[in-house]
Amino acid sequence: MASVKKVVIIGAGNGGVVAANQLAKSEGVKITVIDKSPFHVYQPGLVDMLFDEKITSDSIRKETRTLLYKNIDFVQKKVIKADIQNHEVVTDDGNKIGYDYLIISPGVTEKNKFGFPPWHDIESITKIRDSMEDLNGKNVVVGYYGLIKCPAAPFEISFLLKRKYPKANVTLLNPVSQPPKLQVPMANLLGQTAKEMGIQVKRGFKLSEVKDNLMVSEEGDKVQFDYAIIDSPIKVHKEFEDLSDSTGLIPTDKFSLKFKDFDNVFVIGDATNITFPPKTGAMAHFEAVYVSKSILSDINGQEKTKFDGRAMCAIYAGINKGMLVYMDYEKSTAQGRNLAFYVSKKMFMSLYWASLTGSINNLLEGLSSAFATKAIPAN
Repeated sequence: MASVKKVVIIGAGNGGVVAANQLAKSEGVKITVIDKSPFHVYQPGLVDMLFDEKITSDSIRKETRTLLYKNIDFVQKKVIKADIQNHEVVTDDGNKIGYDYLIISPGVTEKNKFGFPPWHDIESITKIRDSMEDLNGKNVVVGYYGLIKCPAAPFEISFLLKRKYPKANVTLLNPVSQPPKLQVPMANLLGQTAKEMGIQVKRGFKLSEVKDNLMVSEEGDKVQFDYAIIDSPIKVHKEFEDLSDSTGLIPTDKFSLKFKDFDNVFVIGDATNITFPPKTGAMAHFEAVYVSKSILSDINGQEKTKFDGRAMCAIYAGINKGMLVYMDYEKSTAQGRNLAFYVSKKMFMSLYWASLTGSINNLLEGLSSAFATKAIPAN
């Protein structure tokens, strides 16, 4: 009888939970998920929470234990080291958990150079929401200055700001002069929406200094602001810095999602150094599905496939309008803008929890395959 293989998953975010539940459907594996938080947050819902007081923390948060299959062990501890050489994970109580396969999905933290309030957790977004007064007539700046999670999110925030405060002077700072070819279809629709809504987009604005109510770029351009929401670049948490490269993220083969040349260690989610397609929950979901299949194929001696980098998500694109974006490593498309995709974006706040258990995997796979046929090669 084959021995049971131990799979340890660091992190109970989107990727970690999806991978665990996918693996739990098979026999011959013992799965342990480790995360310091008892809660799992639907992160795209933070943008909604910022502008809709009807959305509370309970709307976008559930206890992690309730999202995992019963045959999965959940250890609520902080990981202080992933000891790759000795095949074990060390938690802050000194416990060492051995593994045959390791999935690293710990999420990221921020390189907050200028001290702007973070907004990627419930507590932070609540503080920002509470700090908002009537912004009509004010100079409001939204933007980012490095590699962030979802590059569409600052646009979404700008659109929702302009919807709530139509007389606000909204400026969006984008450090990228020209979007990568894969992101051109999405960037074109987002730019079109911004123009129609009277939002000024400053491309190539690389923030270098903030003094009083003035932002200065590396080229010396200046932008005045009364209120600002600025996203900071990401990096791995300090506990995983020994695994990271010069980008501050963990080197990951984009086709196998393996860490360096370790056949039994995988990295998924925001912590990978894969930058295109952009980092999103959708990307983490499809990475998790791929890695779980890859591990089971390895256990069963079956042939493994290559990950194609697919990701698909709905994005707010104006007042009561949304768009749907599909990307993989080679091609992309952006469909919309229309009410249907706006409604889809709203509905996914409820469907998200089902996506974690795998109960709508066939739907997501079918939709992604359908939109893949509409995608245009980047080269």
